[in-house]
Amino acid sequence: MWQNIKTWWRRAVLDKPYKPGKILHDYSLQAVLGMGSYGIAYKAVHQPTGQLCVLKQVRPSLRRTPKGEVLQQYEQKVLAALNHPRMPRWRETFRYRNDSFLVMSYIEGPTLEELLFDRQMSIEEAEAASLIKQVGELVVYLHERKIIHRDVRIPNVIWNDGQPHLIDFGLARFIGDSPTYSGKEIAYYPEEKQLKRQVEPASDLYALGHFFLFLLYSGYVAEPDQPERSWEEELTLTPAIRQMLRRLLQIDTPYNRAQEWLDELNRYIETTKSSSPAG
Repeated sequence: MWQNIKTWWRRAVLDKPYKPGKILHDYSLQAVLGMGSYGIAYKAVHQPTGQLCVLKQVRPSLRRTPKGEVLQQYEQKVLAALNHPRMPRWRETFRYRNDSFLVMSYIEGPTLEELLFDRQMSIEEAEAASLIKQVGELVVYLHERKIIHRDVRIPNVIWNDGQPHLIDFGLARFIGDSPTYSGKEIAYYPEEKQLKRQVEPASDLYALGHFFLFLLYSGYVAEPDQPERSWEEELTLTPAIRQMLRRLLQIDTPYNRAQEWLDELNRYIETTKSSSPAG
């Protein structure tokens, strides 16, 4: 009973987000963008300049834990190392009362998750390959800077000005650093989560495989009463894309580097263009 009371108190009282209209430092809160495991994200206006931005607040219930301000400071370190037009930029960090806030640039637009599920976007294999290529280029940029994102998913890609933008670096780590933020070893995670949380290129490549599948499934319509089958049975794919997915998902020999996969994808895209009627 006491544990249930504490859980309710943390969610309903301690971790309750600030309301829109609240002024924090030089920022006027516009909306709550979301509440994650570690923080609360707000859309805000920087009053001196009128610029939109994102404020990420450490959950009050995590203030003095390894998943609180320590994690936020690490995310700041990652963001400060980025200088890409399709990724958020760190602006500043400030405190308001007992709360710590990370400020970054705001990227307007729907996520790929919203486009696929809410707006029912449907794309063909060649278009999916072109889109995943753009996401893959962002991953290569990170890997060249020794950063593993570890959370490349459709909710973390925003579609803006005809291009995908990668956001949410809360789980990102520099290669060589521990994969966990506390004393808990990654070996205690389930096998699939261990792969996703490795601070190695394989983590992001595995995530890109699942990302690619979401895009390829966008035009899939299951037949009535059709039992669920594997993606290889349900999707009609070219041999090149099927083999690529098997390597991304580590069913077959995995890629060593993201650039290796991207080179193979580029060859597929060029071959597809040259063989099309308009080519």
